[in-house]
Amino acid sequence: MRRILLVSCLVLTFCAMASQPKVYRWKDENGNWVFSDVPRQGSERVNLNKPISIPTADTSVLSTTKEKKAIAYEVKISSPGSEQTLRENTGTVYVTGQVKPVFSKGLTVQLSLDGKIVSDRQTNTTFALKNVDRGEHKLIMYLFDEHGARIATSPASTFYLHRANRINP
Repeated sequence: MRRILLVSCLVLTFCAMASQPKVYRWKDENGNWVFSDVPRQGSERVNLNKPISIPTADTSVLSTTKEKKAIAYEVKISSPGSEQTLRENTGTVYVTGQVKPVFSKGLTVQLSLDGKIVSDRQTNTTFALKNVDRGEHKLIMYLFDEHGARIATSPASTFYLHRANRINP
C-alpha cells in the first residue's frame, strides 16, 4: 500500500511540474519588469517554486506606455497685416495673433517688437503696445509649452507706423 501511495505522489509531482507554464521576464523602456508566457528578444526564463496560472492569450500586442503625439503648432500675426501702414498719433498699436490647431491649456505666447520682448507670457494672443515710435517695425510672436520651452515662432511681420509730429503735422 505504501508503494502505491509513494508512486502516486511521484506521478502527481511529475505531472504538476510538467504542466507548469514557462514564464519569461524583461525590462521595458521605463525599467519596469514585464512577465509573460511569450518570450521576447532579451527575455530570460523565470523558474517558479509554486505552480501559477497564466492566461494563454498573447500579450505581446499590449503596450505599457501611451505615447503622446507631438503637435506641430503654427503661430502667425494676423493684425496688423504684413506691410500695413498704421496712422496713430498716440503710438498705440493693437496686435492679434493666431495659434493653430488650437490654443490649448498650458500654452503661452509672448511678443517681440524689433527684436526685443515687449510683453510677459500670456494665455491669449491679443497685445496692446503703447507709445511705439514712428517708422518701420517687425513683430514676432513666440509660443511656449507648459514647461516653458519654445515650440513655435511666427514669421516676422513688418508694419509701418505714421505719427504726426509738431514739425510735420
